[in-house]
Amino acid sequence: MSIRRYLAAGATIGVTGAAMVGFGTLAFSDHDATAPASVSYAVRLASTGQGCGLAMGVICYPGEQPTRPLGGAIQPSAATPGTLKLRPMFGNGGWLVGNGLDAVAGCTGTACNGGNGGLLGGNGGNGLNGGSGGNAGFWFGNGGNGGDATAPGGAGGAGGNGSFFIGNGGNGGNGASITAAGNVTGGAGGTGGAAGMLGGTPGKGGKGGDATSTGGNATGGKGGAGGRGGKAGGDGGAGGAATASTTGTTATGGAGGVGGFSAGISGKGGDGGAATATGSAKAVGGAGGAGGNSGNTGKGGTGGRGGDATADTGSATGGNGGSGGKSVAGTSPGVLGDGGDGGSGGDGHNTAKTGTGGAGGSGGNGGLLGQKGKAGSAGAGDTASGSAARHATRVRTRR
Repeated sequence: MSIRRYLAAGATIGVTGAAMVGFGTLAFSDHDATAPASVSYAVRLASTGQGCGLAMGVICYPGEQPTRPLGGAIQPSAATPGTLKLRPMFGNGGWLVGNGLDAVAGCTGTACNGGNGGLLGGNGGNGLNGGSGGNAGFWFGNGGNGGDATAPGGAGGAGGNGSFFIGNGGNGGNGASITAAGNVTGGAGGTGGAAGMLGGTPGKGGKGGDATSTGGNATGGKGGAGGRGGKAGGDGGAGGAATASTTGTTATGGAGGVGGFSAGISGKGGDGGAATATGSAKAVGGAGGAGGNSGNTGKGGTGGRGGDATADTGSATGGNGGSGGKSVAGTSPGVLGDGGDGGSGGDGHNTAKTGTGGAGGSGGNGGLLGQKGKAGSAGAGDTASGSAARHATRVRTRR
């Protein structure tokens, strides 16, 4: 080897070694849980969808784009801000094999996110106060649960993903309720975490928060989407309830979350939230969430039921049922998969006049050789004392 090549090789090794040392110091460092908090950050909002891909740590099914990165253990796993310290290799908070740390009481901002599991394996930590659950390590482990929101109208945290191979996804956190004089909206539920490629149960979507207004419109929070993967996709979260009481205002129940994608039986859509209006305010039940889609085989999820609506002298309209999930392969229909059934419409109850029932959800399309799902039944409209009429209406509708 010439002197020039020898020196060049030595320089390359030296630079590479320095880079690795610097990377290791940052990647495998953590925050000291005993140090006082000094910095605040914005909490990650609930996820509205999930990506996939080998490099991202989540298997792709037909029709999905590889967008979500692997929840690596080379992110700090301690959930408390403070001074920097080296992480252990094994055990709780371990960067190689170990469980991610749970967020601790009194946390703020991103410190409320659960820590990720170790690089090779380990469970993700649980989030708090709307923080996201940590992702599991690559080979094994379960995702952490997203934290329930505590700030009025805040969104619940997303559940962490299970390991790439075998592991359960964490459940999404519940959105927080809110009560105020103006227009208000309940917090959205967090998305459930994905299950492993070879086995595991995906997380359920979190429930949307309730909304109550004494002088404006009220809208319940949307339920979180169910996690993807597994033999059965995760169910979508229920929409939050809504209450309004002022003339000219409307109470609208939150929409149910979409069911999770699965190659088996996809997740059920979440039920729409109930709506209650006093005086002359109007009430509209929340729409049921759509059932999750399936691939070339399996069955689409059932749509969620529409929320009920109850009013005094204002109109009361039940929410529409969610549509059934479809069998898809990319942007084209699947082959053997069956479509899911549509959800039932919600009922409309009214004290002074007849309410209006919501429409049933449409059945999902099956694959080229699969069956289409059944449409959901329509909801009933009645007065507060018209239970017999409501029953008769349901019988006629189902015929």
